[in-house]
Amino acid sequence: MARRRDYSYISPCIKWTLFFFNFIFWLFGMLIIAIGLYGVVFTAQDLHGLKSVQVAYIVITDLSGVMVALGSIIFIVSFAGCVGALRENLCLLKLYFWCLTIFLIAELLFAIACIIFPWKSREIIESVLSKRLIKDYRESQNTQNFVDFLQKEFQCCGITADGYLDWNSNEYFNCSESSPSAEKCGVPPSCCIKNKNMTHMDIMCGYGMQSKKPHEASEIIHTGSCVTSIIQFLESNLYWAAGVIFGITLFQMYVTHQARSLMDQISLQRSRWYRTSGEQLGTHQCLMNKASIYYQ
Repeated sequence: MARRRDYSYISPCIKWTLFFFNFIFWLFGMLIIAIGLYGVVFTAQDLHGLKSVQVAYIVITDLSGVMVALGSIIFIVSFAGCVGALRENLCLLKLYFWCLTIFLIAELLFAIACIIFPWKSREIIESVLSKRLIKDYRESQNTQNFVDFLQKEFQCCGITADGYLDWNSNEYFNCSESSPSAEKCGVPPSCCIKNKNMTHMDIMCGYGMQSKKPHEASEIIHTGSCVTSIIQFLESNLYWAAGVIFGITLFQMYVTHQARSLMDQISLQRSRWYRTSGEQLGTHQCLMNKASIYYQ
């Protein structure tokens, strides 16, 4: 049986499913950008008086700057998928498909590296986080709030295996004799152990803690590394963590497959249009030739 003239190879289900998912992520990307820009403005105001290069570096590497960058990537990629699906635009769909493919490959390589070189991967992560979060703790309110949140929620102090001694790399908590800081050789208040009967946290509870031995300091503050605490938390909730990671990966693979399917359907539909147009043009030319012969 011959196909109907109005038959389309493009599946409405795939098209509108892809559009809906990317529209949601497009809005989500805009929300992250808005929150990040809000933080960037206040971070820049806090850094008033510093050189422009210093301000730019701190803002870009700050949590709010990272949010703006992440939100921009989500916004651009989801916009390409959303409009590409709606308008059946192959260029935008190809951009969307290859971006998702690159993200999946990068995630896979990162996972393989963490499995094959677990200690080296952890060392690199700790080094990067320690440099950004510990050393620049007082430089940005966003960074300070983030570190305090981590240390309170995971009951830890510091990033690397040195634990609370990491704070010696911060100029305000440094133990050097030349340090003029009142917090010299101390740790932030968020490291302190909060008793159940305490209504207010003593902001001076971390003073001088780095000069104490671990068993002495552990009576007042949390001495363990935040990276270690997070890993222990994930291990204790291994099935939930694995389920979330698997679900995200499966969703990415599904959306990537849908994008590839829609691209193939659009290409097939276009070839059908070109073939039909060619046949109509050939028929029209044949009739014109017959007409010219008749009038001759």
